[in-house]
Amino acid sequence: MTSAAKDTPTRIGMVIADKYRVLRELGRGGMGAVYEAVHTGIGKHVALKFLEGDLERDGQAKARFLREAQTASLVESPHIVHIFDSGCTSDGTPFLVLELLRGEDLRACLRREGRLSVEEAVAITEQTLHALVRTHAAGIVHRDLKPENIFLCEHEGASVFVKLLDFGISKVNRPETSLDTLTHEGVVLGTAFYMSPEQARGENDLDGRSDIYGLGAILFEMLAGQTPHVGNVYHAVLVDICTRDAVDVRTLAPHVPEPVALSVAQALKREREGRYRDAQAFLDALAPLSQTRISTFDMATARSSAAPSQSAKAAQASQSPSATLEIRGRKLGRLLAGAMLTAIIGAALLIVVVHKQFKSQQAKRAAALYGLSPLDVGRQGTQSSASVRVVSAPGASASVKHSPQPSDASSNPASGPRHRAGDAGAVARRVPPHASAAVTDELRLKTTMP
Repeated sequence: MTSAAKDTPTRIGMVIADKYRVLRELGRGGMGAVYEAVHTGIGKHVALKFLEGDLERDGQAKARFLREAQTASLVESPHIVHIFDSGCTSDGTPFLVLELLRGEDLRACLRREGRLSVEEAVAITEQTLHALVRTHAAGIVHRDLKPENIFLCEHEGASVFVKLLDFGISKVNRPETSLDTLTHEGVVLGTAFYMSPEQARGENDLDGRSDIYGLGAILFEMLAGQTPHVGNVYHAVLVDICTRDAVDVRTLAPHVPEPVALSVAQALKREREGRYRDAQAFLDALAPLSQTRISTFDMATARSSAAPSQSAKAAQASQSPSATLEIRGRKLGRLLAGAMLTAIIGAALLIVVVHKQFKSQQAKRAAALYGLSPLDVGRQGTQSSASVRVVSAPGASASVKHSPQPSDASSNPASGPRHRAGDAGAVARRVPPHASAAVTDELRLKTTMP
């Protein structure tokens, strides 16, 4: 910890601007410290960024710090950190109120992993390019792209979600804005390893292609585990950037597919005219690469050339966010289709069961009404009504005649001649007036048989 940090009092527990209560410290860097705070009125958690140490008394540093909020407010993108407010504390310390991000910056990820899989590196680069497309369209050049300013958020529905941070030294090329660029010809601002040659030379006419070079250097580092230009001192790195072309990334990472390597090489061209003309062109070049898997040959090369831990990581690397969402959508569609088919089959079976039960109840009610067994009722329903009408005489439905029966037949069914219809003759005499014509004709047929 630096002496400035030791001398800086903690702000935990303080209420800033009468509405932000500081909860805990999240991190500290060269420009100051970042804390988690909560809005005392609505309970929303935010991040408070303070300019601290000797920089508090540096007028130009203070101006750059506060202009970060002004510059970021010119750009609307989900991949750019949102800044809600800015101001100064009662002791004159400048602060910014930003959205609270959960996750880690790319620098922390690279320190832990060393290098990333091709899929992960391309996905992070694509999302950063989405932020640059909006930034450059607003007439702003970031000028300080580096892993520390690319934040990997924990985000629902995506394996990684990028937020671009820190517009403090950005260059504004909008003639209608009143923001000062805060730089002059020959002044070098930025982080050496990710500077474009024109930025390293201190040129003032920078455009979006300078950011493309910086992002190309970051993509190189994610794939190879080191920056394209190295050096022991700051100026040695700048000289190397200005005088030497970046090496092919495959010399350090043979597993990188040729299309990816060519995209990195074009982004790192020393002459800006040789690079992608804008961020959208770079994004278009990477789009097909994020939708296709590495070839079998390239994967075999990766397994043989990378360290065992890196090989396992590459084999298990997650897909890009767009591919992951597409696969999840297909799985969800199959699940919904299966559920609908199961519901249809279940409904059909239920209808069949209910229909059978209904017919059974009908048969039982008819048997109870006419004194027949359910089997007799079923046989009556299957007999042809046409044959019944042939035997029936016209107008005979008003009365039913029966053959004379012995007087003792009813009293002793076991003796004497029985009607061929069995007990149906006795039942026919009790046909109710509201019986259906089909049942009446059937009973009449049985009673008139010789």
